[in-house]
Amino acid sequence: MPRSNIARRYAQGIFQLAQADRDLDAWRTELTQLEALLQDDVLRAAFANPAVTTPRRMELARKLAPELRPETQNLVRLLIEHRRTSEMPAIRSEFERMADEAAGIVNVALTTAIELDDAEKRRYEKALADRLGKKVRMEYRRDPGLVAGATVQIGDRLIDGSVRTQLDRLRQQLVG
Repeated sequence: MPRSNIARRYAQGIFQLAQADRDLDAWRTELTQLEALLQDDVLRAAFANPAVTTPRRMELARKLAPELRPETQNLVRLLIEHRRTSEMPAIRSEFERMADEAAGIVNVALTTAIELDDAEKRRYEKALADRLGKKVRMEYRRDPGLVAGATVQIGDRLIDGSVRTQLDRLRQQLVG
């Protein structure tokens, strides 16, 4: 998911508050709850309806999630007032990325042509953790179109060691 500047700004503010309170895990939980709340079909329809006023939207959100703490209620208010409730998935995702980065965790997506067994997965995890000097959280994908080899996605960086890409490069060189 591409990161929006809006989501990044909101996430940065939440992250700073969470760090100051030393409460990253509680915020992870709150943001997950808030994202689920804002995906509610009834609430989304109400927010899309221009006849529903901002105070009424806030009232609906409070009634549907009274357990959210005051700081999260303030976030809801800001999102509603600025008509940015649709940004919540990106905000939560960006917050998760910041929290992982602060904890020294890197998210890696490894795509291979074949299914890997557990021993192969452990080898990849260890090799990447050693190479990056951080803990890695792996997501494994399978794409038979790669022919062989693998691609490694680390944040915005893509390392493509697939045979498909090597064949494409060779084809381009031969064509001219």
